[in-house]
Amino acid sequence: MTFETLIDEVYRTRTVRDALGNEYELSSEADRTEGEYLLNLISSDSSIVKSIEIGCAYGLSSLFICEGLKNRSGASHTIIDPKQRDIWHDVGIAQLERCGFDFFNLMRIPSELALPQLLLTQSEKFDFAFIDGWHTFDQTMLDLYYASRLVRVGGYIVTDDCNWPSVSAAIAYYSNYPMFTIGEKSSQLRENRTSVRRSIGRAVSSKIPPGIAQWMLPAAIHNRFYRISRFPSMVAFKKTAPDLRDWTWFSDF
Repeated sequence: MTFETLIDEVYRTRTVRDALGNEYELSSEADRTEGEYLLNLISSDSSIVKSIEIGCAYGLSSLFICEGLKNRSGASHTIIDPKQRDIWHDVGIAQLERCGFDFFNLMRIPSELALPQLLLTQSEKFDFAFIDGWHTFDQTMLDLYYASRLVRVGGYIVTDDCNWPSVSAAIAYYSNYPMFTIGEKSSQLRENRTSVRRSIGRAVSSKIPPGIAQWMLPAAIHNRFYRISRFPSMVAFKKTAPDLRDWTWFSDF
């Protein structure tokens, strides 16, 4: 089955199938616009060959990533998902195999264990990382920390669900890193899932000048409105330089 045929079928029927043909209702997926964003980013940079993904679920983001990598010499995609079998019935893996992608490997252990292992054992840096794992603030911070060390200069780190309060807080911190720039943002993505909250946040934050808002609002409220107005659902960082921060570095977020 071709990538295009499978993607069309999944989004049209809102169902996915495991290797045995058992059907499951589609949930917790990257929507099509988000998937195309990943595909276009990878397709636009031929130097992206080696990628890593935290969180696979039903495998739609994996499909878009692997479609972007196919036909590139030395292409490899590493997936970290400890619940791929228990929760997701190995559907993500079945979908990749159904499309004929054979250059991926799955690590069935939590990212807090898998990422340090990769840092110790990988002789080559990754070109691209996609983070869509456990969405607590601390877990997202940890995944971003290790991704920032695993991705080469010139590579990308893309994080999903950046309009979640926990994830947006982590993104706000990492956006201050001097070796990162925030690339093209998919600002239209998944607005329908948080449209009321984001609309209110943007409306309020747009009416109050930043300097006045920081002075008149409690820090927690000001930061929340700021992040809601700033970050879309998916954000791409590009690593533009080595990490040369000294041990005293800190930037408020």
